[in-house]
Amino acid sequence: MKGEFTVTEYNLQSALHDANNERALIYLDIFREIRERHGEKEAIDIIRAALETRGRAFGKTLKKYAPRDFRGLCDAFAYVPDGGKMFEPQEVQCDADGLELKMRKCPLKEAWQSAGVTDRDLGLLLHCASAMDVGTMDEAGFQLDIRTWEPGEEGCCSLRITEQAD
Repeated sequence: MKGEFTVTEYNLQSALHDANNERALIYLDIFREIRERHGEKEAIDIIRAALETRGRAFGKTLKKYAPRDFRGLCDAFAYVPDGGKMFEPQEVQCDADGLELKMRKCPLKEAWQSAGVTDRDLGLLLHCASAMDVGTMDEAGFQLDIRTWEPGEEGCCSLRITEQAD
């Protein structure tokens, strides 16, 4: 029947991939435009501030796991939005002391690499994007130590999430 569309897991995964690819390219265009007009430091500061604010919105949904439900946090954070297919999180540690994750993939990184950005700019963009996780975890009531990707490294970012200090 004309106009009929069957939603399959593949359709949804493909649409999610495409949406994240576009998100990455929008970040890249905004970064380049601000850098051109106001300099690199200002571009980084503006994008990080905006993404940290956006992350706080998601962080509100994770407050119920603070201060120490790291298994619940892992399940609600590490595997969204698609059960882990996009980021392929590796649980390095998940116990009463904290949660440590290594993201084996990153749709933003992959999109930026496909767009031909330099390793230097890739590092800067990932640093900017990490602010979303900073905002998420701070708002949720957790301490986050994040190490973003560096040239020559496999995968992407590493996150260490612990109880927030008073």
